[in-house]
Amino acid sequence: MADPLIYWVDRCLGKDIVPAALRAAGVSVTTYEDLYPGDTTIEDQIWIPEVTARGWVILTKDKNIRRAPVEIEALRNANARYVCLTAGNMRGDEQAACLVQHWKTIDSVVHYKPVPLIASVTRTHVQWLDGDTWRVAKRKR
Repeated sequence: MADPLIYWVDRCLGKDIVPAALRAAGVSVTTYEDLYPGDTTIEDQIWIPEVTARGWVILTKDKNIRRAPVEIEALRNANARYVCLTAGNMRGDEQAACLVQHWKTIDSVVHYKPVPLIASVTRTHVQWLDGDTWRVAKRKR
């Protein structure tokens, strides 16, 4: 596999539980709080190109980013790699467990699919948007 990537954890996934679980699983992580300490007002269309310019992969649970035209345009223009945890109603520890469970598949999709990349993680699988079609990734163990 290619060089390890840095995954940027959006504020909606928290700054403690999810990042700590990913780090414990060997994932290189930085957080929203690391980039914008104490500032929760940065708009998506601003931080998306800033995060992407650093070569980081966006990890979020903000499903609206992939639905809002301004944010979709920001993802495309920045050639972003965007991974969204779409399984709803999970506590932080459940979010962390879901991401860790699927991590090898997530990392494979991020490494090998072309940019811009829009991917989602559910409780059962990882998928990515191929044009207008969602494709389920083969599970990596």
